[in-house]
Amino acid sequence: MTKGIRDALSKIVGSTNVLSSPEDLYPYSLDASIQYRAMPAFVVRPHTTEEVAEVVALANREKTAILPRGGGTNLVGGAVPVPGGIVLDLTGMNKILEINPPDLRCNIEAGVVHSDIENELGKLRLFWPPDPGSSESCTMGGVLSMNAGGMRALKYGTARDWVLGLKVVLPTGEIIRTGAMTLKSNVGYDLTRLIVGSEGTLGVITEASLKIRPLPEIATRLSAFFGEMERAGAAVGKIFESGVTPVIVELMDRNVIRGVNEWLHRGFPETEAYMLIDLDGTKEEVENTVKKVEGILREAGAKDVKLAASKEDMEELYVIRREGAAALPRVTEKMNITHDFCVPLSKLPEAFQKVQELAERWNIPVAILSHAGDGNIHPIFSVDLKDPDEMKRAKELNAEICRMALKLGGTISGEHGIGLDKADLMGEECSEDVLRIMRSIKRVFDPNNIMNPGKMGV
Repeated sequence: MTKGIRDALSKIVGSTNVLSSPEDLYPYSLDASIQYRAMPAFVVRPHTTEEVAEVVALANREKTAILPRGGGTNLVGGAVPVPGGIVLDLTGMNKILEINPPDLRCNIEAGVVHSDIENELGKLRLFWPPDPGSSESCTMGGVLSMNAGGMRALKYGTARDWVLGLKVVLPTGEIIRTGAMTLKSNVGYDLTRLIVGSEGTLGVITEASLKIRPLPEIATRLSAFFGEMERAGAAVGKIFESGVTPVIVELMDRNVIRGVNEWLHRGFPETEAYMLIDLDGTKEEVENTVKKVEGILREAGAKDVKLAASKEDMEELYVIRREGAAALPRVTEKMNITHDFCVPLSKLPEAFQKVQELAERWNIPVAILSHAGDGNIHPIFSVDLKDPDEMKRAKELNAEICRMALKLGGTISGEHGIGLDKADLMGEECSEDVLRIMRSIKRVFDPNNIMNPGKMGV
């Protein structure tokens, strides 16, 4: 890129907010997917929506690719730039603009870290239900752009369900507001829900109005060990058939349990599966539900069913879930690549079995961590990033797992999105007519294709 573009960017945001040295650019060349990398020409750090609009308008005039980026926690290469493009680092736009309890609403800038807004809401006995696993580092712009879910999605839904409206900079540099400040609105096409989950391909989210709710009166946690993953998967459907809707139902396989035991020197039973269930509501509701769920788990063959009696107990039961993914590299001495797909609940037992069969066929060690309550499964591959043959086999394995999910009536992504990782697989789930409509929408928003191009297969 020319010195003229750098000078123009500096006039907009100040020279100290335009990065171009290799050492400054390198951290922006990859995201948490770890297997994709490309160096941008510039990183620009705006602090207002108006600055964002000017930078985007400049990129549009120059027909230069631009990528909005927050914490870089994306797992599918969605926050990896186009080589030679511009990265728009939004972490400096980190103000909580308003918390409005009477209207059950809060307004935030895109760079607010998820855990920060959670902590502030918690002081008022309020919460925003989506809970991405990278809460301590992911920013709300990224959470919304990826339609993040997390464990509580089972009961409360994903990010898209909890957004009232957005302030968005379009790829042409125009600023628009979508949605409304009211809890209901039925005016025209729902652009808010379209932009949430669009992976930064339609515009830059700079502000959002979010729906918030009072925290439940109480919450508690159950855990159980199973001798077979398939039996644990079957138990999930039984819980719903009983009329219970838990907050979370998490499932981890033997590999995750063993990893935690070896890394943290714990003594958890190394059975085939570990299940974690959270329940919330009034004291009476939770007490009645606990008894019902405990009975279902034991009838399904669960061993060592435990109920948390205190906050400390809840944390102890959560150790395997919290530390599982981090523990695996210490055991395998390789890197984790975490994938994502989703199947109908009735297909969970079959999906667990087929993941392991495919992993053995492609000779890639795979651990399973699952938001089992909504059918979302995360196969965690252990790979050597420096071994081209192993990486090729891992890519093929991921594709085979996605095709297996489709055969079971599922989807290639439950919450991580498409990004670069699954762009080539979009045509296996979506018809040509659907892809044509998606690409047409992209062209309407982004006629010069500057906004995070190459992602989502559009």
